[in-house]
Amino acid sequence: MANTTYSFAKAVAITDYLKPFRDSAKLQSWNWKKICTMGKTTRATEQVFSWAGFPAARKTGELDSIYYADMSELDPTTFTVAKYTLATMFSNELIDDNQHLPELMGEAGKAMGDSHSCIRDVHAAAPFNRAFNSSYTMFDGVEMCGTHTLKSGDSFVNELVTASLTWDNLWSGVNKFETSMLTQSGLYMKDTPKFLIYHPSKQKEVEAILKTTTGQPGTADNDANTLLTRSLVPIPCRHLTTSTNWFLAGEGFKADFKWFDRMKVKSKMEDDFDLDGVKLKTTQRFASGIRNYTHIFGNTGS
Repeated sequence: MANTTYSFAKAVAITDYLKPFRDSAKLQSWNWKKICTMGKTTRATEQVFSWAGFPAARKTGELDSIYYADMSELDPTTFTVAKYTLATMFSNELIDDNQHLPELMGEAGKAMGDSHSCIRDVHAAAPFNRAFNSSYTMFDGVEMCGTHTLKSGDSFVNELVTASLTWDNLWSGVNKFETSMLTQSGLYMKDTPKFLIYHPSKQKEVEAILKTTTGQPGTADNDANTLLTRSLVPIPCRHLTTSTNWFLAGEGFKADFKWFDRMKVKSKMEDDFDLDGVKLKTTQRFASGIRNYTHIFGNTGS
């Protein structure tokens, strides 16, 4: 039979090759940048100070003394930059003997980019995974979602009563933005609930809640679905370690969720004189975290 010689088979094997890296990830596995304020820093540590504002004004007469109040300041939130490095090495022989794989280095670099993007996604989910854990406290010594004491001395609870993600329970969270929000000075505050953060295993429930046009999903209620007027933005996060946890964040939350990318400085390239190989290295440095807790409510779910 024609075209079955060893040389022909070898030629086909060399010509029709598979890509050296066959796995590829989508660069962002959850949309955390919608709820995060990005920034840059030239320092290894950033400290953010927040002002708590003033108490309510007090009525005074024309000839009375002016009412003075001290401006209070929240304890600083410290953002410490961490370094994440990934490297690999190819021997010169591999490069020389595989000239029919011209995209080897390019594919390796892309794979490293996928890996670095993944660690950013994991890092962005950390505040939500630690939201109910008293081992990870904020500046006031309380976890992100818990019972906080404001600068005014008032109590602010942003951990909702444990409940599954249903239409009624989500409405209870929405109502908190109208009835339970306080500034650090104890003044009534209002925010617009904007982002619903949840585990993808709850996608069915979320779509039923947010897309049903009439009535409450799973009930005989034929009234209009009032949640539709809220235009909540669903943000599924696969990196949540507890599938029942869900969070409702307001428009003001983005200003409190800080991300600092460490700006790169020029450095001398290093050549490897010890090994007969080619090194490929990628490094990134960043810090992120929650500056304040007043624009988010969390629920451990069930």
